[in-house]
Amino acid sequence: MTAAAANREAKAREIENLLTMNAQHHDLWGGALQKPELRRVFEADVDVLKSPATVAETEFLNLVLVHYQTGWTVAKSGSLITLSELKSDLCNFLSLPLPRTVWEKTKGLRNAKFVRFVEKALESI
Repeated sequence: MTAAAANREAKAREIENLLTMNAQHHDLWGGALQKPELRRVFEADVDVLKSPATVAETEFLNLVLVHYQTGWTVAKSGSLITLSELKSDLCNFLSLPLPRTVWEKTKGLRNAKFVRFVEKALESI
């Protein structure tokens, strides 16, 4: 009975974590799509040398990168999402000029293992 109760509790925690991650994901991306000052983040033809990332874009992208790192931590535990799914999504996002630029400028401030994961993923694009 103790094992069954522990299993139910673990499953409930996993569902709660999934709902929390979904809510955070919705808030992050939903808010960004409604803010005109963040439109360039999603554009593939931004010239980052002519028009570097704004403060608002940089702050948003840092939040996104923290969200990805949280997803990476969760994926490593073997629940909710897989590392393969995360890698694919991350590569798509970091193929855009502004996200990639902010990543390059800030990766030295991030978890070293997460940076290795991202850099290895980026080698495939």
